[in-house]
Amino acid sequence: MFNLLSLRAGLLTSLAGLIGTAAGIGPVAVRPAAAYGVAVHVPILGVYAGPATKGVVGAAAFAAFSGSTPGAVLDFAATDSWAGITGPNWLLDPRVGSSARLEYSLPMFPDGNQYSLAACASGAYNAQWKLTAQSLVRHGLADTIVRPGWEFNGTWYHWSAKDNINGYIGCFRQIVATMRAVPGQHLAFDWNPSIGPNAFPAELAYPGDAYVDYVGVDVYDTSWSRYPSSDMSAARAAAWNDDLSGNHGLAFWSRFAAAHHKPMALPEWGVSSAANGHAGGDDPAFVDHIFDFMTAPANNVAYGHYFDWTSGAGDHKLTGNTRFPASAAKYRHRSAALALAVKH
Repeated sequence: MFNLLSLRAGLLTSLAGLIGTAAGIGPVAVRPAAAYGVAVHVPILGVYAGPATKGVVGAAAFAAFSGSTPGAVLDFAATDSWAGITGPNWLLDPRVGSSARLEYSLPMFPDGNQYSLAACASGAYNAQWKLTAQSLVRHGLADTIVRPGWEFNGTWYHWSAKDNINGYIGCFRQIVATMRAVPGQHLAFDWNPSIGPNAFPAELAYPGDAYVDYVGVDVYDTSWSRYPSSDMSAARAAAWNDDLSGNHGLAFWSRFAAAHHKPMALPEWGVSSAANGHAGGDDPAFVDHIFDFMTAPANNVAYGHYFDWTSGAGDHKLTGNTRFPASAAKYRHRSAALALAVKH
C-alpha cells in the first residue's frame, strides 16, 4: 500500500512527462521497483471534465485533485447541426497547444428525421467528415482519436445500429476512409460500444480491423438489476461481477480486442449516483476494480477517461464538493501508485 502524503510532486510530474512523450497514446509497459515484483502495464489516465473551455478548466482542476496531469481528454461534438459536428472553433480552440491527446466524440449525423445511417453509408455525408478532419488538422489536433457513433448498441442515440447494422458499419467506414484521406492527419479511430448486452450483440456491428484502432467500452457503476439494495456491499460486488464477467462484460471485450489485435480503451468510466437509485454511489471498490483491469497486462488498455461530470444520467464528479469522498481518495491513491510503478 502507498502513503499518498509521502509522494514527491516531482515523481508525479515525471509520470506526466512520460505520458506526454510516449509514442501515440498506447500504454507504457515497465518494470517497477523490486517491491512490486511484477511487470506493470501503465495506461494513459485521461478525463472528461466538461465541454470546450469548461473542459480545459475542469481538466486543470482534475490534475490538481489527482496529483498528475491527464494524458488524454475526451470531448463531444454537438448534435444540433452539422456546424456543431465538423470541428467548430468554439470546441477546438480551447484545446490548441494542450499536451493531452484529444478524443473527439463524433456524432454520425445531426438531430432530425431527415438524416439516417443509410444515407451516411452511401457517402452522402462525406463532405462533412472531410471538413471535420480538416478542422482538426488546422487546429493542430491532427493526432486526435475520433470516436464515431459511440454506444451504438443502445437505443438512446439516433445512430443506434439496432435496426440497421449494415448501415452503421457502412457509415463508420465512410467516416474513417474520408477522414484518413485528408492531408496532414494522423487520426486514430475508436469503435466504442457500451458495456453489456444492450439492444443487440455489438460485435455484429464491427466495421473491420482496417477501420478500427481501439476497441473502447464505456462502463459506469450502474445496474438496473443490482441497485438499489438493502445490502449495498453485496450488490456492488455482484454489479462488478456483471461488468467484468457478465454478458458482453469487460472480459468479453478484452478477448474480442485481443482476437482482433487491437488495444482496448475505456473512453468513459466512473462511479455514479442517480436519482432512480440504480447506481452504486460512493464505491471505492469500483475504482479499484477499474484500475486493476486497466493495469492488467493481458487487457492491453491504452487509456481510460474518468467521467468527471454531472450529466442527465447521474453524477460522477470526484472533484469539488464531491458526493464520492471515498472514491475520490481511492482514485488519488491508485493514480499515485501508478506514478510509483514507473519509478526506476
